[in-house]
Amino acid sequence: MSNNTVRAIADRQPLSQTGTKKSEANPAVSASSTASPVTADGVASGVGRDQKQAPRSPRPKAGKKNMSMFLRQWHQRGGLFAFLFMGWLGISGFLLNQSASWGLDAIRVGSQTLMAMYGLHPEVPDSGYKQGEHWLATTTENTVVDGHVLNAHIPSPLGFAAVNIDGSQTLFVATKDKVTVLDTDGRVIDELSDYLLPVGAVSALGTTSSGEDGASTIVVKGERSYTSRDGIAWVPLQDDSAVSWSQQTALSEGIKSQVEPFARPTVALEQVLIDLHSGRLFGRVGPWVINTVGVICVWLSISGVWMMWRANKRKTSARRR
Repeated sequence: MSNNTVRAIADRQPLSQTGTKKSEANPAVSASSTASPVTADGVASGVGRDQKQAPRSPRPKAGKKNMSMFLRQWHQRGGLFAFLFMGWLGISGFLLNQSASWGLDAIRVGSQTLMAMYGLHPEVPDSGYKQGEHWLATTTENTVVDGHVLNAHIPSPLGFAAVNIDGSQTLFVATKDKVTVLDTDGRVIDELSDYLLPVGAVSALGTTSSGEDGASTIVVKGERSYTSRDGIAWVPLQDDSAVSWSQQTALSEGIKSQVEPFARPTVALEQVLIDLHSGRLFGRVGPWVINTVGVICVWLSISGVWMMWRANKRKTSARRR
């Protein structure tokens, strides 16, 4: 065959064969077209198979990760809830420890709002004692004589009397174990008790007119009756039928209006601190709130220790690698 004929046959060969020949003639192109597929992380699966990859740290399990986050979140929430209560419990506890030295047990609080929380309201007495133009009434915390409140409360008086001693009116208030001597302004002059009284226990107090001048004398009754003009020297009274014994009587509305300002209840500041510290001041709900705060504090302690233990465990594992 001539050379022209051979060239014509070569030009008629299929393109697939031509492409094969070209690829065989150029091995670099063939290698690149048949390269290994790329994986999702962008690294060829066939590249570096002989090289050892660096070990990766194990990922924490989903359950443990969720538990740690759960504890951390609720630890923060519980701490925020208990913050105010724990602060108040600490302050009130400190004040209670210093109550005696700071005199908090002697301070009285009379706030109407606070008294309403305690369920306390003013209670004006309906009855009292009257002797001439003088009168005496007692409330829960105060003793009022002629509109003057006494510095020292006289609870449960047994009698009230007024006699003229040395030209001036002197008032006597009797209880079971003593007799208090007052002036008309409600100031305490003296207190008669023990050996200053002729009887061991006073059961009644009264007045009687005796002597040529008809002056009134004070009479106390115990095992027997004794009389005195000045409350110092006592003599037995043989017949006490003429004695005008002091008895309770109904108070007028005018007297009640004078007693009302002194009938308002008060509570010791120390007791308020105790009730606030325990939550009893807020009724039935208060103690449960304090109990909840106590449970939360226990929870904070346990969860805090657990999270610290987990953190130390992770640090130790990381150092060993």
